[in-house]
Amino acid sequence: MTVDHDAYKRGIVLSNDETFDNAQARLMTKPVGEARDMTYSWLKIEEVSATTGNYSDPDYDYVAYTFYLQNNGIEAVDIIYHIRITDVYKGMDEAIRVLVIEEDVETIYQKPDNNPGGGVLISYPYELQKTDKFLSETIVTRKKVSNFTPGQIRKYSVVMWIEGTDPDCTDDILGGMIKLQMNFSIENP
Repeated sequence: MTVDHDAYKRGIVLSNDETFDNAQARLMTKPVGEARDMTYSWLKIEEVSATTGNYSDPDYDYVAYTFYLQNNGIEAVDIIYHIRITDVYKGMDEAIRVLVIEEDVETIYQKPDNNPGGGVLISYPYELQKTDKFLSETIVTRKKVSNFTPGQIRKYSVVMWIEGTDPDCTDDILGGMIKLQMNFSIENP
């Protein structure tokens, strides 16, 4: 997670906790290696949201990170954020899901399916039936936070996992890798 240079100069900061004792322009998640496929219902959403920074599930391997964004500046601004795939290997982007929880509102993102079930309709679990599609090959999502006022704080949790019910989750992605970056900037600085 990063705040671009101009936004940081104008007081937009990130923190692992609500106190902002260690406000900064960049936060890093711990990588997960050798992750196996799983599904949404296995995620421990409440625990993820209650943990600041990295959440490590004792049962399953997935990336889960909770952080805060604050306007520490002197003016109200419109914030734009996007999540971008910066590196991918062996088609791992085809089978992942990215869950963004922004102020307790969940949105799940996925790349459109390459394998539409060989003509058979894909039947995802209920929780995965209303996912938003990635905006492009490299952009997961782009959102706007309007009128982000001085002193205002927003809470985010970002979770990423390999979705086992995705038809693109095949042995072809074994040994694959993916890196993502979430960037915050001011619209029309």
